[in-house]
Amino acid sequence: MTLELGGDPMQSSRGYTDLLGRLVRDPKGAVGLGVILCFTILPFLRPLITKYPPLAVGVGVPNEPPSHLHPMGTTSLGQDVFSQFLAGGLVPVEVGVLTGIFTSLLVVLIAIPAGYYSQRLGRLLTLITDVFLIIPTLPLIILIGVYLGPSLINQVLVLTLISWPFPARVVASQVLSLKERGFVQGAKALGASDARIMFGEILPNVTNLIISNSILVIIFAILFQTAISFLGLGVPTAPGWGNMLYYAEQSGAIASGEWWWVVPPGLGILAVAFGFSLLFLRLEELLGVEVR
Repeated sequence: MTLELGGDPMQSSRGYTDLLGRLVRDPKGAVGLGVILCFTILPFLRPLITKYPPLAVGVGVPNEPPSHLHPMGTTSLGQDVFSQFLAGGLVPVEVGVLTGIFTSLLVVLIAIPAGYYSQRLGRLLTLITDVFLIIPTLPLIILIGVYLGPSLINQVLVLTLISWPFPARVVASQVLSLKERGFVQGAKALGASDARIMFGEILPNVTNLIISNSILVIIFAILFQTAISFLGLGVPTAPGWGNMLYYAEQSGAIASGEWWWVVPPGLGILAVAFGFSLLFLRLEELLGVEVR
């Protein structure tokens, strides 16, 4: 079933409200949203849960296993792993969601004209999309990350740059089909401008597809943000899970058997990705789209 989100703003608002209600009533949607909200809220509740700042050095004995004072042990600098774990979920979620938003904007601005126009502009936009699709992802991330320097905004920009081509290709293919439909031909016959047809008639009919693809982009961005940080290209002062894994590897925690420094951030990354995956699966069912 496809949820109609275009047309009158009041109808669109009611459509999204109904979508949210049906999303949280389903186990997949409820669990997915619950996991995401949990790791988004925990960093703000951290001061109420533990007294140790995440980056404070010497709050415990270095490399101490889990204890009643430090439930997840300490790092080689005597930092509290539990505090870092609680604070670390916000960075990947922030980067992932912002990447999903900016990617969706690029998809709207590039994919719809690429599918709508069949002459030079459409071919040029399609060529640009294809070029970005074949660029090796990880080397590009490393190159741009080193050039731009470590900051969360730069990570969002890099991840947006490499994330938009695939959803743009999918949406452009859908637009190519929609532009031959009767409602588009009718709008042309009435003298509607290309901009009015693209963003007033076609856009509402590909909104569901864009939303579904944005969830996939968020999952991709979360995993690659962690990879960027693990490679040492993250923000050193940001208490993210990728940074935790990076410093654990640099300190030889894995070789020394200090599992308490490695397992929590790894499980956190998996949990957040799992939450967004459940959300995507439920949205795919509700919106009636398939993303392949």
